[in-house]
This record gives sequence, C-alpha cells and structure tokens, in this order.
Amino acid sequence: MSSTDVDYVLCNLCNANNAQTLYQLSVLPHQVGKYNLDVWDIVKCQICGLIYENPRPGLKSLNEFYRFDHPEDLAFVENWFIENEDLNRGRWRQLLRAMSRYRKPGKLLDLGCGAGSFLTEAQKAGYDVSGQEISPFFIDYCRNVQNLTIYTGPIENLEFKDACFDFITAFDLIEHHPDPASLLKEMRRLVKEGGMVVVGTHNIGNYFAQMYGQRWRHLYAIGHLTYFTRRTLTQMMEQNGFEVIHFNGAHTIDGSKFAEMRNYFTKFFRVIVLRAFILGIYRPLTDRLPMLTHWSINLGNSKLNHSKLLRQAGDQIIMNDNMLILAIPK
Repeated sequence: MSSTDVDYVLCNLCNANNAQTLYQLSVLPHQVGKYNLDVWDIVKCQICGLIYENPRPGLKSLNEFYRFDHPEDLAFVENWFIENEDLNRGRWRQLLRAMSRYRKPGKLLDLGCGAGSFLTEAQKAGYDVSGQEISPFFIDYCRNVQNLTIYTGPIENLEFKDACFDFITAFDLIEHHPDPASLLKEMRRLVKEGGMVVVGTHNIGNYFAQMYGQRWRHLYAIGHLTYFTRRTLTQMMEQNGFEVIHFNGAHTIDGSKFAEMRNYFTKFFRVIVLRAFILGIYRPLTDRLPMLTHWSINLGNSKLNHSKLLRQAGDQIIMNDNMLILAIPK
C-alpha cells in the first residue's frame, strides 16, 4: 500500500475536530509493515463522546484486508463464521422473536451479511431474504453454499429504489463502515414507512469493555473504525431519521420482557460463571492433559467439541458487550 493510504477524519457524530487519544493499538504480527502504520490511535471526541480510529487505514488498505488473502485472516473467518455458525443460531432466533414483537415478516436485506447465517434463520422464519456483501470470500460462500441472493459492492452504489425493504439489518457492520452516518442515511432511504431496521455492534460502554480497557476483545487496529456506546449509537440513529424502539444485549434480547429477564439470569451463569470455569480451570487442565480434548456432544441442532468450546469462550469473561438496537423510521 502507498504511504499516502491513511485517512484523517472528523467526528462522524458531531463533525468536531476535538479528540483525545484513548488507546494506541498495534497491528497483529502478520500485519506489520502492511498497512502503512503499525500503531493506530483510538480517540474520543471531547464534544459528543464518540470513539473512533484517527488516523485510520485508507480505502485501498481496507479493501485489501477484506479479501482475507492472508492465511491467518482466512483461518479466522472460516473458523468463526463458518465452522462455528451453528453455535450462533440460538441468538439469531432470539433476535427474530424480538423483531416479531413489532412487525410481521417481510422483505429483508441484511447488509454486510458475512457467511449468511442470519439470513438462513430469517428465511426459515418466513422472511423474503437477500444480502449485501463486499468480501469475495463471503459472496462466493453465500451464493454457492447457502444458495442466497447476494448483492455485491458498497450499499451506496447499488441504486435500490426508495422504500423497497420492510426490514434492513446490519450486524457487526457499522463499526467497519468509513462513514456510519452515511450508512444510516442509506438505510433510512431504503426502508419502508412502517418498516424496521436492526443494528448490531460492539458496545464500548459495556461494563466489561471498560474494565478490560485496551485489552478489550473488540479493539482492532485494522478493520474496526468506530466504537459505539448505547448513547452515541442511539443519537446517530435519531439524527438520521430513526426512532429507537428496543435495545438489549446480544445475549439477552428475545421475544418478551419475561424471556429477556430469564435470558439474563441463564446467560449470566453460562456466559460468566461457566466461562470463568472454562478459562480458569478447563483450558489449563486440557493444556496439560490433551487426552481430555477428545469429546463431542450434540446441543439441539448444534455440535459442541473442545475447539468450539474454546472459540466461544474466547479469552475474556464478558457478557452483553455486543448490543442490538431495533428502530423504526420517524
């Protein structure tokens, strides 16, 4: 990449140029020397509180990254988004139940659809689904393996007619987008009056995110450009024509208040207590006794084994640091 492929930006929420450095993130070892800088600043706007990367990789660098040409990048997306996609089905079903509290199924577009796991669950629930994606790897997988309708290229270039979708969803996309406000404007243009948008992203205002600080699992030097709290995401959505009608964490959102309360307590045990056991006892034990890793169990339609368990557990004891916002056009 050219040494000029670095962008300096203003705050995307309030357009101010008054930010203070929070963190300095180093690139991963295999990215050293590849994206112009090896250490990137994460800053916080002193006017509105939005947290973002500045400076950040330019468009050419980002497009190169999303090709997933490096074996380590490809291994990550294959492991997380394809080999372990069955472990996310339960959370997708919870979200679909939450959506059904407000709107009946209709024509749905999932932006940045990745491997298409949400689309396949939405299709089963009665939605007329299609996706949008820029990564050649995911486009090929969705079309040839998932048999999904996928639009390619940036959403702003696809020239859809106004108000042509009942639902527009975007999971783990807005933090990657160079201009989140522009993305929300386009979503507002495309959704029908009486329709719904769903935005999912990482919540840097979460208690555990603040506790881990610079070590928080969703801080990346390459890829993640903007980090939202509930307040800053809600404010940006309201500025771009939406009214937020429901908010919850990805672990707990569901089809009723009672279900969400039940999820909170059950997920607290599974996500915090059980994860603490896995990280503090199970993983060190299996490191010493590899024979204990040879197991597999069926959990409904999913299969869990040693590698999947460690992938789900990650490296941190954490809960609901991913948030979901349901909104309707004003």
